[in-house]
Amino acid sequence: MKVFVKKAIKKLMLGHRIRHIEIEDNSKLNVTFDQLSQLSGKKYLVLKDKATGRRLQSRIEQNRTSIDLTELHEMSDTGKIDFYLKSYLFNRTLQTRIAHNHDVPLFEHIDEERKKKFRFYKTIRNNVSLMTERTSFRCTLLEIKPMGSNFYLSGEVEPLEDMKPASVEMVLVRRDTRQGFGYKFELKKPGSDNLYTFNGMVFIEKLRSALAMNSRWDVFFQLRDDKNNLIHREIMNTQGFRSYEREEYRYLETAQLNDQHVAVLYATMGKNSLALWYTDKSQFARTYQIAKGKSIFNEVSEREKLNSRMVFFESFLGKNYSGNPKYIYEEMIQNNRFKDFIFVWSYSGSNPECIPGNPIIVNRESEDYYKYLARAKYWVSNIILPIHRKREGNVYLQTWHGTPLKKLGFDIEIEGPETLARENFYIESRNWDYLVAANKYSSDIFKRAFKFDKKVLEAGYPANDIFYQEETPSKAQSLKTKLNIPASKKVILYAPTWRDNEMANSWNHTFTLPFNLDDLYNKLGDEYVLVLRMHHLVSDMLEIDAKYKNFVYDLSKYDDIQELYTLSDLLITDYSSVFFDYANSKKPILFFAYDYEMYKDNIRGFYLDMAKDLPGPVIRTGPELIQAIQNINSLKRQYGQKYEDFYNEYCSLEDGNAAKTIAELVFK
Repeated sequence: MKVFVKKAIKKLMLGHRIRHIEIEDNSKLNVTFDQLSQLSGKKYLVLKDKATGRRLQSRIEQNRTSIDLTELHEMSDTGKIDFYLKSYLFNRTLQTRIAHNHDVPLFEHIDEERKKKFRFYKTIRNNVSLMTERTSFRCTLLEIKPMGSNFYLSGEVEPLEDMKPASVEMVLVRRDTRQGFGYKFELKKPGSDNLYTFNGMVFIEKLRSALAMNSRWDVFFQLRDDKNNLIHREIMNTQGFRSYEREEYRYLETAQLNDQHVAVLYATMGKNSLALWYTDKSQFARTYQIAKGKSIFNEVSEREKLNSRMVFFESFLGKNYSGNPKYIYEEMIQNNRFKDFIFVWSYSGSNPECIPGNPIIVNRESEDYYKYLARAKYWVSNIILPIHRKREGNVYLQTWHGTPLKKLGFDIEIEGPETLARENFYIESRNWDYLVAANKYSSDIFKRAFKFDKKVLEAGYPANDIFYQEETPSKAQSLKTKLNIPASKKVILYAPTWRDNEMANSWNHTFTLPFNLDDLYNKLGDEYVLVLRMHHLVSDMLEIDAKYKNFVYDLSKYDDIQELYTLSDLLITDYSSVFFDYANSKKPILFFAYDYEMYKDNIRGFYLDMAKDLPGPVIRTGPELIQAIQNINSLKRQYGQKYEDFYNEYCSLEDGNAAKTIAELVFK
């Protein structure tokens, strides 16, 4: 409550909107505000050097203030400077970062006398910052043009002192591996205006050996003298090349490489530096739509207030109605405390009628998705949202979706697709206010792997409340009937994870069943049915022969795996986190790890020792799997104590009340 009051007071006293930034006569930095809060007295603009902590402060009067440029030069020779708004409440200092207004153009200014560059930019979290650096040249990008599968670039160079470049290069450096490839450009000597011009081609074929799917490349600009000495190097800036008042304008040009893949030159978010992205067409189309959505989010954020009673839910990128968000939502619509709340669900599945309570339903690819995301005070997700920033006052509850066996985030040591995703998850986790953990083990890993230092709620998983409800057995039987599963048959649930190394394109993965269905059908079909629940990244890749229709039930598209847990008698998995949740049922688990060494050593790596720590046998071959199922009662006795120890370690927080506990703690 104390923290909430403090935030509310700070918001009221430091509410602001920036109107204009300029450098006047190469002597003063002027900043003008409107909509400054009138609830406090004196207000100050504070500029803080990120590296040294040194500060400049100037009183804001009549919504305007100025900083002497000489003082700014003295405070920071090169580096990043953040903008703050400061006020006082009695003897307390209140301070907040200054948010960018998308109506205010950011710019680059060069002080020719001091050979200094000032570049104003927007941070990932939509705040204003300033980059200062020394420079001997003014470099301007004038044209980018796709030519077949390549790019033509041209621009101007103006020396700020008596230096004469003899040649120019563009160098592309891959972010993750730091591999670099250079391109010599033509440099034309200046006329009377002392402006050099440059132009040349970036040939994508030159990068071919190092083009990994979704690799990102920074573009550097280099000048050399007549002795081939490097005299200038900077990341190529696009400030002034185009206005970026809408996020989709950052995608400058696209070159088609073949029927599936494209290379995209774009301006990076905030800093507006030039970069290249290699991806497939469908992923680029999705990303471009997200950029348009961000523009809508920004517009609504600046035009409308947050709705303090609106909650925005999303589970697994909006693909289904499931997971911890589902069970928190169902607790809230049954709890009289939240009767005045408005609920929004991101859902693109085929059964919107499965969502009770009459919420507003939006598709992730629609404009309404971003409008409601901008309006809602509360966000609830179990993976990642497409917006890298949140509004002042937003509360983001990240529920996650499992207890980790596989290494996550910054714990992954093996280079691969997941390590490439670290940056996005790091940026995303800066926005989380709460993170749910099912146990202390998860809490410790999440803090480290996501570099998360805010509030972890060790309350159990709301989705696991289902194991502790009296009506669950009867609901399981009803579900079995609904899915046309014979009441006389036992149910094997097969729920494996996906493989990072089995990629069909940027977001889809290949998968084939790693056992012989004929053998399972012939030896187990009289007693069991097999329910398949594939990971959402591979579920579209699975095809089952019609001859198995009375034995195999592909329920990969079924929204909620928790309900499938309740009707099953046995779980088969590999490295998926599902077994941590399933252990709440105390029903047997088999671990079919047919590619164990490959996965452990070359794909992801594990937190636990599978041979020692798991509550069931680790099986390597199809025949061994069938034998284990046929002897499941013997295995239950064999692993009984290990299962009990595992339950006590990882499930002891679960009591059926996680959803209620979390809802009443987070939503005020």
